[in-house]
Amino acid sequence: MISLTQPLPAGNAVRVYLTPPTGAAWWRVLRRTADAFTGPTDAGAVVVADQCDDNVVLDTTALENGTTYYYRAYYWTGSTWQDSGASKTAVPDATYQGDDVDPQTLIRDRLALGMAVEVQRQALKPASGKVPVITAPFSLPDSITFPCISVHLEEDTRADRSVGEIHFPGEADGMGAWRDTEGFLSQITLAVVGVSLNPDERIALRQAIQRVLAINAPVFDAAGLVLCQFSQKDSEQFQEQGAPLYLTEGTFTCLAPSYVTAPVPVITTVITTNPEPSP
Repeated sequence: MISLTQPLPAGNAVRVYLTPPTGAAWWRVLRRTADAFTGPTDAGAVVVADQCDDNVVLDTTALENGTTYYYRAYYWTGSTWQDSGASKTAVPDATYQGDDVDPQTLIRDRLALGMAVEVQRQALKPASGKVPVITAPFSLPDSITFPCISVHLEEDTRADRSVGEIHFPGEADGMGAWRDTEGFLSQITLAVVGVSLNPDERIALRQAIQRVLAINAPVFDAAGLVLCQFSQKDSEQFQEQGAPLYLTEGTFTCLAPSYVTAPVPVITTVITTNPEPSP
C-alpha cells in the first residue's frame, strides 16, 4: 500500500512512501489526475516508478502546483500483480519562505542610518546634506553626489551545509505545524568603499564608517552574522575618473546563515514494533 504522500516545500515534487506486502519482488507506482486506474498497465497513467524496490520514491515529472494527483501502487509477487487496494492523493505546492537576512542590505541600511547621525553631529559636512550609501560601485562624479559609500558584494561562498541541522533546527510554530529549515552557513565578503573629493574629508569618512560598523555589532549578531571583521586602506584615483577621487577601501567579512524555511507535516501517529528478544 501507499502509506503516505508528501508534497515537498520546493514545489512541483511529491514524495511517495510505500509499505510493500510480504512476498513483493518489486513494484510499480502510477499517477493520474483522477482516481480511475485500470490496472498496472494503465495507458492513461504516468509511471512514477517501475521495477523499483525502494520504499520511498520521488515524483517530479511534469507536476503542476495546486493540482490534485492520485497515486496507486501495484506489487509484483513473481507471478501476478497485487493491487495496493487504495489510492492516495497529493497536491504539490511551493511552501518555502526565504527568512534569512541579506548581509549586504543590512550593512547598507545600518551605514545609511549611521551616516545620517554623523551628518547631524557635523562629524561629516557634505554640501548636499547627506552621504549616499549605494549597493553598486560608485560611478562618475557627474552622476553621483560625493562623499558617498558603496557596499558591494565581492563573494558569497556557501561554506557549510549545516544550517538546518545545527543552527536552526526544526521547531513547532505554535499553530499545530512544524517548520523545517534548509540552507548553508556562508562566508560573506563585502567591499565597503567610501569616496570623497577631498583627502581630509576622506579621513572623517573613514572614521565615521569605522564607528558605525563598530556600534552595530549587536545588530549584526542578532541577524546571525558572526566572526565579523573589517579592514580599511586608502587609495586614490586620478586618471579613471573625471576628477581626483580619494577612497577609503574597506573589506567586511563574516559568516552568515543563508536558509529557507517551510512547514512540514507533524507526525501524529507512531507505530512501534517489539524487537526480537536477544538469545
